[in-house]
Amino acid sequence: MSRTMFYRELTTREEGRLLKWGDAWERRLELASTYKIGNDRERLTAYLSGEAVFPTTLELDLTSQCTRSCPECPSSAATSYHALDLPFLDRLFGFLQGRTPGLLLTGGEPTVAPLFSDALRLARRRGFREIAVVTNGSQLDDPVVADALLQHVTTIRLSIYEWERGCSRWTDATLKRIERLRKRADRDSQLRIGVSALTSNHRLDRLAELAEMVRSAGAHWLYFHPLCTKWGLGSPELAEQDGVTAEILRLQAAAPPDFRIFFFPSRYQPSPLHFDSYHAAHFLLVIGADGRNYLGPEVKYQPEHVICDLRATPVEGFLRGEERQESIRSRRSLDYAPLGSRHRSLLYNDFIELLHQGDPAASAEWEKFSAQGFLFPYIL
Repeated sequence: MSRTMFYRELTTREEGRLLKWGDAWERRLELASTYKIGNDRERLTAYLSGEAVFPTTLELDLTSQCTRSCPECPSSAATSYHALDLPFLDRLFGFLQGRTPGLLLTGGEPTVAPLFSDALRLARRRGFREIAVVTNGSQLDDPVVADALLQHVTTIRLSIYEWERGCSRWTDATLKRIERLRKRADRDSQLRIGVSALTSNHRLDRLAELAEMVRSAGAHWLYFHPLCTKWGLGSPELAEQDGVTAEILRLQAAAPPDFRIFFFPSRYQPSPLHFDSYHAAHFLLVIGADGRNYLGPEVKYQPEHVICDLRATPVEGFLRGEERQESIRSRRSLDYAPLGSRHRSLLYNDFIELLHQGDPAASAEWEKFSAQGFLFPYIL
């Protein structure tokens, strides 16, 4: 594959220069890590010094409606749906302009929102440097959706969660859509196409097969993350993952140069997590399609974890609101039911807590990874 297909400007604040996508690719930068929250050293250093900071990433649902009915998903279980409007987005984006560089659109299924393309256009106008979209891919053949992705989005992550035997019909259709989108991207866009898939030891023997299908369809990268159960009970935990990390490492080593395979190693490790404050809420701002700010992505649409309602609070003051700040300060790992999910925010919290305590090993890891950098550094 030609190097020109991978050129994309990425900013690394620490090095003070722009990296082309191909350079970042060849440096084997990671996609996901506990230490990604510290990639912006200035922001994290300010927070550790007690200063107020703006979030690195806004994770936002345009709609809670979806075209699929995945088990235990809040969108599937809901009896009614929420959706944001452009005036709300304009106020929010305007408040974060120049302060929050990353935007992650999730859902629900963001591409079914009538304002999807307008929201992306507005986000670029308001200065977001990186825009990522998590999608199930059902709308990729819609010309309006495809055009918006190709024009405005840095990367998409297609969720292929039901890829076991007997689920091939949906998977095959999604892979065909990836093929068609990749052809257009190679002609006139810098969009990077990724796929995410859930792992468990029951799926171990098919990881290699899935990786080859995804690569053949034209995706630039594949991200594996662990399947969790008991989401509906509010206390998710990892499904059995025996042998999964060894197989992913094998697939990484065997992948061709034009295709990368990623995973989040700390999510698969049994190490205990500890934090005395939900630090990540200062860096990853999670807002649902109902206009509410949730503590973290693992508790979205759970009323007890709403830390601010932007429908009832002026946007200009919500980040520093005392009730919101107290909600963040009071959440501790000791009594946090979703801890077993080992979600990325929980790992960020654990890492920042270690830095607060002056742990030398955590400081050394921060130095190493922040100097190395990450792909899509502003998408936490």
